[in-house]
Amino acid sequence: MKKTLSYSLAALTLSGTVSTAALADDKGISREELNRLLQSASDYGFTNYDELGVDDGQFEIEGWRKDGWRLDVDMALNDGNLLREQQRQSQIPDWSLSGDEVSKALDRAQNEGLELIVGLDANQSHIEVDGYGTDHQEIEIHLNRDTFEVAGVEYDD
Repeated sequence: MKKTLSYSLAALTLSGTVSTAALADDKGISREELNRLLQSASDYGFTNYDELGVDDGQFEIEGWRKDGWRLDVDMALNDGNLLREQQRQSQIPDWSLSGDEVSKALDRAQNEGLELIVGLDANQSHIEVDGYGTDHQEIEIHLNRDTFEVAGVEYDD
């Protein structure tokens, strides 16, 4: 049975049916994959963000459109297709992150050793970026929301 499953998985992988993102989503996604998904989010209408996450083969995004509507969306990791959406009227808080600020936070996190991204969470005072370093060790990078300076780095075993 184990050999059959291995052959089936290999066949699916070779045929392109299972993406590398779907196979690796429990260990995060690369910056390039995240950039592709953020472009899909922007195309969908997101202008500001407060939470991004990778879980169970999905890219989860929470944020706002430029008209202030609050969006909570799940997209497929492999192709960015919309899986679920919720919208409600709201206002964009001044502490939310623009697309450029998300990139700036990710740049800082990468400078601290982040290689694969699992999530980003922003609030009024800080930004937390979670993922894995080059040694596959879990890492959390805490940034000051206003300055994007590194406020702390935590490693999990």
